[in-house]
Amino acid sequence: MEGWSRSRRAWVRCLSLGWVGLLPGLGFAQAYQFYTHNIGDQVEVQGQTLRGKPHGGKRAFHVEVVRTLLSDLGYPDAISVVPFARGMKLVQDGPRRALFNVIRTPDRELQFKWVGPLLIDRDWFFESSSTERPLRKLEEAKSLPVCVANGTAYEELLSRQGFTRFERGVSYEACLRMLKAKRAALMASSEENFRGLLQGTGLDAADFRRTPVEAGSSPGYIAFSLDTPEAEVQRWQRALDRLRASPQWPQLYLRFHE
Repeated sequence: MEGWSRSRRAWVRCLSLGWVGLLPGLGFAQAYQFYTHNIGDQVEVQGQTLRGKPHGGKRAFHVEVVRTLLSDLGYPDAISVVPFARGMKLVQDGPRRALFNVIRTPDRELQFKWVGPLLIDRDWFFESSSTERPLRKLEEAKSLPVCVANGTAYEELLSRQGFTRFERGVSYEACLRMLKAKRAALMASSEENFRGLLQGTGLDAADFRRTPVEAGSSPGYIAFSLDTPEAEVQRWQRALDRLRASPQWPQLYLRFHE
């Protein structure tokens, strides 16, 4: 009886301190499904676990950051890969879902609950290397057709800068092929992400070039479904802030991003 009483007191103490979400099989920990997208060959599956490849790049780094947070917060280490547009819809339909990396924009602000940023990328315009008149100024870009992948934030971000001519691809990879075929003149991307997208497509990096024109910046977040309690969002944000301030953050960056 005394052993049972001690166990019961410990259980009550956990409840009073708000530790339920950290205990296996309790609270939020086993209820959420996490998704990521556009990973290329920057990750690999070990057993049934998605892992970032060492020096794989931004996507590998994101996966390992989220895996670290999952472990810290008592969640199962389970991440599924889906196309970006499908991932957005899955999280919007909910319940208890999250997608990363998602650019946070005014139009998306009320569609999700946000934790981040994970990284803030500088985006550049890319063009075919055979383009006769290379892009030199932002104002010149506004008169050219820009490929944007369905469901991504680039159309909204560029529209706010005065862009009006868009060609829409079903994916980033489709935009690459449209760029090579001259069906679009430009595509916006971070330099690191562009290199990652080329991998596994069979396209030659020599077919493209980064212009000197910056398209903006794209801070990436974890987007949670709207049913996520605010207390849980704050718990994730605090965990990310702690990780970012710890020696583990640069270690993860150097191991997986660089």
